[in-house]
Amino acid sequence: MRTRHLVPGLAVGVAAAALIAGTAGAGSAAPSEAAAGPRAGQAGTQQQLVGAPKHREERVPAIGRRWAAAWTTGDTRDLARLYTKDAVYTDRALGLVFRGSEGVEEWETGSRQLIENLAFEATGGFRGGGGVVVEGVFSGHIVGAPRPFAVPLVTVLRLRGNLIQSSNDYYNRGEILSESGLPADWTPPGS
Repeated sequence: MRTRHLVPGLAVGVAAAALIAGTAGAGSAAPSEAAAGPRAGQAGTQQQLVGAPKHREERVPAIGRRWAAAWTTGDTRDLARLYTKDAVYTDRALGLVFRGSEGVEEWETGSRQLIENLAFEATGGFRGGGGVVVEGVFSGHIVGAPRPFAVPLVTVLRLRGNLIQSSNDYYNRGEILSESGLPADWTPPGS
């Protein structure tokens, strides 16, 4: 598995624009990699927002932490419980839409059947404009693939009260296939 160097906040910034605009366009989010170390003309210290939490977990709003944690449990109802009964879950990279809390449970069940050790580590995020943006690392091992994968993912959660009304996942499907050792035109068996 390759080591990723993420541009801190870049993916969150892109998702923030979608959240603030009140829309999240179709398509996959292309992850950005940055060389380790500062760019020319930049100081070698990491920027810290005034008053911003210092620990990664504290930078992710509570609903975002619960969402990420629900992907790491074995109980598919954990994720579905975070959504409204009329929720819409959209995987932008695959162009799939699931409706209702039952649809969310169906999506997670199918994902777990295809991907062993499926996990999402939340590394950053923020709340604003009626929603939450969660940035992190999506990882797992596609059943039958030569290698596991770990890629950047951004999710935009729209809220109704304390529940998720809609979510949009953005990641690079091609990067998952490449890291997994699968061809770019690979599709799951039976699809």
